[in-house]
Amino acid sequence: MAIKDHLIPAPGLRRVGLDPDSYALHLDCGIWRASCTGCGYELAEGRHQDRVERKAARRSCPVCNEVA
Repeated sequence: MAIKDHLIPAPGLRRVGLDPDSYALHLDCGIWRASCTGCGYELAEGRHQDRVERKAARRSCPVCNEVA
């Protein structure tokens, strides 16, 4: 049994990041890239699609969510 099956999220814990619909996946020469659909900023890159999706889901776009 995998460890992730035992993990239970804490109540009230909010994950910061993007919705799966707010980033776009591209396959470029064998490298997966996830970019923000609003501005095109590259959020994550890697060789495995599922890893890139998880990275992009955990990150928020620094350009679209800039705090001035």
